[in-house]
This record gives sequence, C-alpha cells and structure tokens, in this order.
Amino acid sequence: MYEAHFGLRQRPFPSTPDPGCYYPATTHERGLGRLLRGLADGEGLLALTGAPGTGKTLLAQCMVERLGPEVQPLFLTNGRMGDRVSLLQAILFDLSLPYEGKGEQELRLAVTDRLLDRLGDGGRTVLVFDEAHHLPADLLEELRLLGNLETRAGRAVQVVLVGQPALLDTLRQPALAALNQRLTARAELGRLSRDESADYLLHHLRVAGARPEALIGDEALDLLARGGAGLPRLLDQSAHLALALTWQAGAGRVDAEGALEALARLGLDDGPAEELAPSVAPPSGETLADAPVSGAPTAHDGTDDPEYRWPPGAYRLPPPPRLTYAPGTTG
Repeated sequence: MYEAHFGLRQRPFPSTPDPGCYYPATTHERGLGRLLRGLADGEGLLALTGAPGTGKTLLAQCMVERLGPEVQPLFLTNGRMGDRVSLLQAILFDLSLPYEGKGEQELRLAVTDRLLDRLGDGGRTVLVFDEAHHLPADLLEELRLLGNLETRAGRAVQVVLVGQPALLDTLRQPALAALNQRLTARAELGRLSRDESADYLLHHLRVAGARPEALIGDEALDLLARGGAGLPRLLDQSAHLALALTWQAGAGRVDAEGALEALARLGLDDGPAEELAPSVAPPSGETLADAPVSGAPTAHDGTDDPEYRWPPGAYRLPPPPRLTYAPGTTG
C-alpha cells in the first residue's frame, strides 16, 4: 500500500497478530512469564484474559513459539462450538486425524489415544483455545477432563484458555467449581502506559525499516499514543490510517493534522476512555524520536509484584498542544 512511498520493508502495523512485531510491554511480559512458568510447572489448566484489543492472541502465539521441540502445540481459534462433538472434532482435525463419521465417545477415545501416545513417545501437547469466553460450561468441563489426562510419565495435555474477562465470570458458575479450583495459573493483560504506547508505535516503525524521527512528528506521535487508549489494536489501526492518509496526501511525514484526521475517522478523537499513566517531558532540547534507547523495553522475569513497573520508556510525552483542524484535511 504505502510501504514503497515511505521506504519500508513491510507494513508496520499489521491487521493480524505477528509475533515478529512483538513489543515487550510490562503487562505482556508479565503475562507471558506467568504462562510459561505454569506450563513448566506442569499445570493442566491455564488462563489468559484481557479486554478486546489488548493483544491476547499475539501473546498466545509468542508463548507457543517459546515452547520446546518436545511440545506439540494445538491452536484452536473458534470458541463458538455447539457441542462436545464439535470440540473433539476440532481437536482431531488439528491433530491431522480422521474426525468424520464418529460418535462422541469414539471421538473422545481417539483424542485420548493420540495424546497418550504422544506422551509415551516423550512429548506432550499444549492446547491453546482462543476466544474461550464463547465456550459454554459443558465444553469447558470437557477441556478440564482433558487437562486431567496423565500417567506416571506426566501430564499428556495442558490447556490454555484465552479470552475476554467474561470467561472468568463463566468459570465462577457452581457447575465449574472443579475447573475454577484447578485454574491456578492465570494471567491478565491490561493497557499500555502512555510512554509504552508511544514506544510501541516507534518500535513497529523500526521493525518495518523506518527511521521514526523521519516518518512521524512528535505532536503526531503524542496524539496517536493518547488516542489509542493503551490498546495495541487501536494504536495499530490509528497509526496505519495516519500513514495511509499521509501517503494519499503525497507527504513524507505524519504530522499532527494527519494524526487527528486518522483518530477522527476511527472515532477516537475524543480522547481515551481511561486516563493512561502519566509521562514526563523529555530532557531539554531532546525530541521524542531522538531520545536515547538505553531505557528501551527489555524482557523481564515476569514478576508478579503488583508494584513492578517496566523501566521508564525512552520516549516521554509532554502534554499535547491544543490543536485545531478542519475535518477532512490531511495536512
């Protein structure tokens, strides 16, 4: 689309999750650490929850990429399954095994046999179920039973439920008390801070091959970071649209008016729904995009300390200027 115009190797803000663009924000690193620890500890059931747009699917994919070669990952993405037969068929399909023309118990035995065979060969299976908040209680119970499948060699399958916070409400139902009690490894994704939002945008531009200071102005960066409300999905959408509008206007750098136009078209021009963590202005005479990278995000050990904060970001945002613009302009 606009990659050639800006001299980019790839689209910087993809519309689908791409582990190659992963940004290690505090909330994501903490969640990833909890999940990997739970899997290493042999937990049968794990959960990753977060509001829409926080990056749950991407984090689950990053988790899968960090599993060892002895692990066979299964990634199911459709939580809208009507019955146990559909669930078991989906698992068999991902296992590349026949799944048609079988009754429920035949399907269950086929799944069990394959998982136990894998364990007997020295491997194990991790089943990641995305959009798990759509699963009814009886299918969640079926997954609990799968998570209980073990022999002296260990646990045959570990189940990771990925979904919106409504999943936790479902798990509180009395019928799922056994599952809820066994779900000791839980991770929850939150919003990015304002610093991290700006750093997130600059990180993606660098991954795409850009020099951020040449592609986006400080005011535009500030506006997009605030308008995204700390949600990676909104940050991606608004930054992508701002680049597209700049390209259509024949300009070479995203300015404040282009950012405002992008936010207005997405309905984000009234500001974030929640106030993000405050930021501090950069050192005197230093621009956001030129700030030193010594404070750039680095992976940490996933500490559960609620007071833990990722080291201050390299790009600190001053209060946004009061700007006026005419809707429909791109600068």
